[in-house]
Amino acid sequence: MTPLGLLAVAGAVVSLLAFWRRPTRRLRTTAQLGLALTSWGSLWFATGSSFARDGMMSLPDHMIGHVLLMFGVPMGLVASGVARTWWWLLPVGPRRTLLRWWYVRRRLRVPTALASPLVAAFVLNAVMVAAHLPRLFDAVMLHEWSMQWGMEPAFLLSGLYFFHFLVPSWPRRIRTRLRYQLVMVLSTMLEMLVMAMAMSIFTQTSWYPVMRMPSMPDMPFMPGMGLSATQAFAQQQVAAAILWVCGDFWAVPCLVLIGRRLSQREGSVLALLDRQASRVSASG
Repeated sequence: MTPLGLLAVAGAVVSLLAFWRRPTRRLRTTAQLGLALTSWGSLWFATGSSFARDGMMSLPDHMIGHVLLMFGVPMGLVASGVARTWWWLLPVGPRRTLLRWWYVRRRLRVPTALASPLVAAFVLNAVMVAAHLPRLFDAVMLHEWSMQWGMEPAFLLSGLYFFHFLVPSWPRRIRTRLRYQLVMVLSTMLEMLVMAMAMSIFTQTSWYPVMRMPSMPDMPFMPGMGLSATQAFAQQQVAAAILWVCGDFWAVPCLVLIGRRLSQREGSVLALLDRQASRVSASG
């Protein structure tokens, strides 16, 4: 079992215990529990299942796992407010003391630079690009520990950092400025598109020599590699398509949320466009 696989199992168990400790179980809290369990299950699937082991031999499976780790699982964990629900594991007295310290007496604060949504977008995109650089990718694939203790946690943590500024978690509201939310989503979509095109359209060869290496007896997680150059490039194209298409599964819901927030603030998107058009006409 991998570190994140163990975390997924432990997180699911703790979430269930916290749910049963709550004095009231409403529809909202039940839905949040379902979302949390789905997210923990997806984390286990992407890191601790046989599918995750197959991802060490198949670039498309590897890409699916990475998309789940960086986008699907973080969105679910943030939206479910899973960390907040764990407070219910404590008895009433210690829980109130903890909450009072956290919201009133806590002196430790996040540095201003790290509290920036633009920094979060930069970190997520930097991790995603770095993970697909041929030299780093090959090194990680050849050393299983670096995948389990380095790349996979980096994908999960950068995703949590990123979506913390975009996805609400009742009763927590998003206070990120709408222009920053748009920049975060659109810049990440563009980066995923460019990277997918670079892996499929702007090249005619496989980027990753490790996918063409023969199986080695001292590396039991590698049997099944040793693809021909044509097969490796075909896998790379499929992986690029997965990266491209999967961008819609997280970006479209985020854009819908941003559009809804814009409508709530301005009355409607059409009203905002009318006001902007009037300003342009007046300035002209």
